[in-house]
Amino acid sequence: MSLGVRTVSAVAAGMAVAALAAAPAQADPPPGPDLSALILTVTHGNSPVRTAVLMCAPMALGTHPQVTSACDELNAVGGNFDALRGQPMRFCSMLYDPVTLTADGFWHGAPVSWRQSFPNQCMATNHSNYVFTF
Repeated sequence: MSLGVRTVSAVAAGMAVAALAAAPAQADPPPGPDLSALILTVTHGNSPVRTAVLMCAPMALGTHPQVTSACDELNAVGGNFDALRGQPMRFCSMLYDPVTLTADGFWHGAPVSWRQSFPNQCMATNHSNYVFTF
């Protein structure tokens, strides 16, 4: 198991325990295999890596600034990062200044390890509207 997946597991478990401890007792047990928790990163040249935690199930929370919108965007494509689509008809320059986006964790219980490099920030931004906007 990779470090990213172990880290996501630990972060997601901690966030779920904290959220469940604050919630009133319920008759139904918390869902296990439906866990959707991800660590997202944006790496741009020599700039510091930007990182966000996104948990979409069993509840939406995390350090991502637009948790609900990012979860909705991922739910619309079934968690398939290759199927995400950003702004249509947005034109980008041909400047080469590479940006790499990554996602590691779980989507509805299935392991996720996704990585994609783009020629520049504009083209990376075109990949999704909310998921990598942090």
